[in-house]
Amino acid sequence: MLRKITVLAVALAAISPVAFAGEDGEGFTTTSCAFPADAPMPGSSDTVLTVGGGQQYATIQAAVDDAAPGDTVLIHPGEYTESVLVTTPYLRIRGTDRAGVQLNGETVRDIGIAVDGADGVVIENMTAHHYVKHGFFWDETHGYWGRYLTGYSNGLYGIYAFDARCGQLTDSYASGNADSGFYIGECFPCDAVIDNIVAEENALGYSGTNAGGNLELRNSVWRDNGLGIVPNSLDGEDRPPQRGTMIRNNLVLDNNNIDAPGISLAGTYWGGGIIIAGGAGNQVFGNTVTDHALGGIVLSPLPDSNVWIATGNTIWGNVVTHDAEAYPDAIDLTQGLTSGPGNCWADNDFSTSAPPMIEEIYDCGLPITPPGGDPRMELSLIEGAAGLNGRVQSPWETWPAPTALEASIDMPASLTGPITEWLPAVM
Repeated sequence: MLRKITVLAVALAAISPVAFAGEDGEGFTTTSCAFPADAPMPGSSDTVLTVGGGQQYATIQAAVDDAAPGDTVLIHPGEYTESVLVTTPYLRIRGTDRAGVQLNGETVRDIGIAVDGADGVVIENMTAHHYVKHGFFWDETHGYWGRYLTGYSNGLYGIYAFDARCGQLTDSYASGNADSGFYIGECFPCDAVIDNIVAEENALGYSGTNAGGNLELRNSVWRDNGLGIVPNSLDGEDRPPQRGTMIRNNLVLDNNNIDAPGISLAGTYWGGGIIIAGGAGNQVFGNTVTDHALGGIVLSPLPDSNVWIATGNTIWGNVVTHDAEAYPDAIDLTQGLTSGPGNCWADNDFSTSAPPMIEEIYDCGLPITPPGGDPRMELSLIEGAAGLNGRVQSPWETWPAPTALEASIDMPASLTGPITEWLPAVM
């Protein structure tokens, strides 16, 4: 344990200019998110392949294997103990009952539905749980869409897009996942939106490693996780640092779940609302952030092979509060000592900050704000890495099923007809 403290302390002390998060990281080639004119819209064909309940197919995988671009795979209520691999593009995979269509990994299968390199796949109105890795996953895709999904009690992520562009995750729910409820990772520009979701009782509500560039997290509820919203930079995925995410109009509430499921780094810390961990050029505004034991909105370094430090982030117009009796050590706004230049704070409604007078020192009206901040953030990282902050990693395998209403809200009948508009939240 002493070695862990020493290693992290040395890493934080050894920050060099090359570790500053910046805008010079290599990005992906940017292409339009408009739906390809020569491709069939998902679900646009007359072919509907029905699954379960005495229908055409007993398994989802068999129907997906027989489907062609533009087809619909329609799943009737039942428990499906399978992992589904989708490699055909432009499919619409829809459950008829969000709570009734249950994909169950039984703690031995890897992923509920994995879309591997298939562009333009829509998954909607179903639940995936107890998978060793993820509930729903889009990997290396251009164009993805998940809505009215529930992902709970999975070994890593509930609902996940990786190395993917042009997507939206909306009207969905995640709980009891050992890494994060929602995750968009390794994309720049991502050209993606998370909108109108609820994430609770996960290690992290959102984790966005090395993700940004026209990426928005908005109009959503992040509550009772270990940590709430955590964009972050890590060397273990391509193209660090994380940069260019907009976080707006969210409710971020009471993310102090000390015994939520957890794994590795994601299960190490607790008590923070919005944490920019080594990210750059992010915008955080219009959020309501309430009752966090450590900090409401935090700019933090993130030690990895490099020590990534936060720079050029703008935080304004947020309401950040805490119950001083319940959380006597809480700080509403925090900028770590090892923060880089260009971070600014303005027009936030708050009571405590570290350093004090944070909006005067790092005024958004200045041409450039200085590096630096308060050391308590770095000290809390050392404490957590040493296992001294009280965090307990409960097993995801036995985490209870959600009881929240949001987990079972069906897709409205008005959306079950043909898809005529592609990614309206993004476009």
